[in-house]
Amino acid sequence: MHPLLQTTKILGIALIVMWISGCGLNPQDADLDLNTTLPEVKTTVFSRAIRGLGRLNVIYGRGQLKVMAKPAIDKTGTSLPTQGEIPQDISEMVKSTLNSIGGGILYVPYDPEFMLNTAQTGYSDWGDKLLPDVVLVGGVTEFDRGMVTKEENLNLSGTAEELGVPMGLDFEDVRKNSLASITLDFNLIDFKTFTGIPFMQAVNNIKVHKALGEDQLGFTVYGQTLGLRGQIKKVQGRHAAIRLLVQLSVIQVIGKYQKLPYWRLIPNAEPDPIVLDFLREEFYGLEKPDRIARIQEYLYLYGKDVKVTGILDDQTQAAIESFQLEQGLSGPPQVSADLYLALFENTPLGMEAQLRRRQVNAMLEDYRNHLRKLAFGTPDRTETSPVVSKPRPEPPKPQLGQVKVWLNKKAFKVGDNLEIFFEVTRPMFVRIVTINSVGKMATLFPNPYQNDNFVRPGKVYRIPPAGSPAKLVVGAPAGTDKIRVVASAEPISAEAMPLTGDGEFTVEAARNFAIAGTEFQVLSPDQTAASEEYQP
Repeated sequence: MHPLLQTTKILGIALIVMWISGCGLNPQDADLDLNTTLPEVKTTVFSRAIRGLGRLNVIYGRGQLKVMAKPAIDKTGTSLPTQGEIPQDISEMVKSTLNSIGGGILYVPYDPEFMLNTAQTGYSDWGDKLLPDVVLVGGVTEFDRGMVTKEENLNLSGTAEELGVPMGLDFEDVRKNSLASITLDFNLIDFKTFTGIPFMQAVNNIKVHKALGEDQLGFTVYGQTLGLRGQIKKVQGRHAAIRLLVQLSVIQVIGKYQKLPYWRLIPNAEPDPIVLDFLREEFYGLEKPDRIARIQEYLYLYGKDVKVTGILDDQTQAAIESFQLEQGLSGPPQVSADLYLALFENTPLGMEAQLRRRQVNAMLEDYRNHLRKLAFGTPDRTETSPVVSKPRPEPPKPQLGQVKVWLNKKAFKVGDNLEIFFEVTRPMFVRIVTINSVGKMATLFPNPYQNDNFVRPGKVYRIPPAGSPAKLVVGAPAGTDKIRVVASAEPISAEAMPLTGDGEFTVEAARNFAIAGTEFQVLSPDQTAASEEYQP
């Protein structure tokens, strides 16, 4: 090596040592500043919506709901192989969300071991415990880590040797982006029957992002390399994303079950057709005075000072006109399902509405106890025919509607498949039983394959349902078997079936229920009667 170059290197090293010493960079005095962060309350974009759900439950007068949550876990099995990218157990997130709703929504813990231990030690009395109405079940059902992966690279390099300068430059820039998907499923189970509640589920998905950036810069002078390197990695929190999914799903499934306009709490959400369809059917199932009373209830919640009387008086009509004008609704001020839904979706959600709920509850109680009878005796103001003064009649009972039932055949051999068809003329709860020739009764509807026995007009229902693996097989003994159908606007228990011991309807049955029945013959082996096709 040239003596001059050797001397230059020695002087350079000496200058670096002097500079480090002058800056006080003694390796024995190494120290770091440690950043400190104070604890903070965990909030998300749905935290306020969760509390708002409890307020909705109070304002809309839905009453208390007791919810138990079964353990919710990662159903995909990827939490362990991915070293905890997603949590293995999200039960505590579910519990915290349910317990923060309030407004009559009560969280009932699921802890059999704790309950048994406290009972055995005498610390607790079972008589004081609340049983849940529904059970929330579910978990993480999908986790796709690499749905989309994108990488961009930039490389630059060069030298100045052609100019006689022994110097080189290398630069590299790397950008990587990936997208993952997480899905959560929740369902509600009826605690009393241990069956799923139709339509009471929520399936939600969230996309989470991950990005990596890396830069490298290298200089080469006289064969010696000086490099600079920077790297940054940004990952959207998987655990935080799942908490958002839990909160959103709880809002949806509890809001559906309680028939609340929960979508008003969620940014950019659309109205739930399941809730709106239920409200529309409920409204059509009311008698006219009860429809007017329901409109008056929501007008009062909206802020109109009307009384709940069940009578379409001048004050109520003026309130309807005012509401329609404020909401930009056209048409005459009449009681309708569209008006009811408009009031339902535009009821204020503040503290004043909560106060008005307490006041309107008192009016509703007075209506049920006294004013309802008067409302049924008041002439309908929408009628155009002259009204003749008559003694005020007793309030009529709600129209029962009609139910019709028929079978696929009139006669069956033992082992044949039985098919039952029925339809109704209005939305009703239906229970169907069979009574064989020796008086043994069995329930055919509802059943494990058709657990929702609230049926609607315009559709022919079939037992067993089409496409189901279930079959109704005719059994012994031979004789005449009976099919009895009872329908009502209210749920019907097996004990409330209006039947005599021999399977006939009681005298009062037709007064309180819509009823129908049919019979079929169970043939003995020596009978050869042909099975005729039976049409309704």
